[in-house]
Amino acid sequence: MRSALLLSASLLAITMAAQRPASSMPYDLRHPAQVITLPDQLVEVSALTDVDQGSVACVQDEAATLYFIGLKEGRVLRTEAFGGPGDMEGLTRVHDTYLVLRSDGLIHRLRLLDGRWTSVDTFRLDLPHRNIEGLGFDDSTGLVLVAPKDITKGGPELRDARVVHAFDPDDPEHRCVPMLRLSMAALLGEARAMGLRLPERTTENGRTAPALKLRFSSVAAHPRTGHFYLLSAVDRTLTVVDRKGGLIDLAVLDAGVLPKPEGITFLPDGELVLSSEGKGRTPVIACYPMRARE
Repeated sequence: MRSALLLSASLLAITMAAQRPASSMPYDLRHPAQVITLPDQLVEVSALTDVDQGSVACVQDEAATLYFIGLKEGRVLRTEAFGGPGDMEGLTRVHDTYLVLRSDGLIHRLRLLDGRWTSVDTFRLDLPHRNIEGLGFDDSTGLVLVAPKDITKGGPELRDARVVHAFDPDDPEHRCVPMLRLSMAALLGEARAMGLRLPERTTENGRTAPALKLRFSSVAAHPRTGHFYLLSAVDRTLTVVDRKGGLIDLAVLDAGVLPKPEGITFLPDGELVLSSEGKGRTPVIACYPMRARE
């Protein structure tokens, strides 16, 4: 009888494993191909963007300075200051310019002048949010993506909403429009139905409950699929949605590698690059090559 019960339990485990959907994310997030240790001045690295296939640029949230990182070299190649102290939280490359976001919605536009990246103008986003961290560029539309970290105060429906905005970088008024309207409740339901692992917390009575917060620290559009990748540092999650906001995948990132993931970008070949603040340790950049579909 005991053997029969063990056999039944084994068969049930095999059946459940077979029914569990494989990850739809084309990256092995458990095993980065490369982890680059960043210097102490980047302990609060807050955003990064691609420069080319072999390098990225990043900022940290205490100074208006661009740091250029060589991925092959595994180190800072050069730095360029473009302003004074400031809470710099977002960065994206738009063709031959860089846009750098301050958390209150002020954006510096940087151009290369006389061999130096220089702030040629600034403008403020017309959004009610006062803690904005995510900035990315969507090649397919030519729009700049903006992902606020704070949520709209109000009733349950407002607190449930997560909105990604966008603006045309060539629009003199830089008008922001909703690009994605996401619902926390809907995403949570989809994730459960897909059998995805979610961040959890222990309640006062000892039960476990979902701890999904989705306070976006960065956003990027995949260069091949067009899917939106949304990074949330407070719960160390990477959420992937399609162009209509449907959930593709959701992953809880490894705290041992990325204790506070704040930046995301893609290289031209689709390689995923994430950055993490030190949070009592060393700040890092982690690289994940895009794997071929079987």
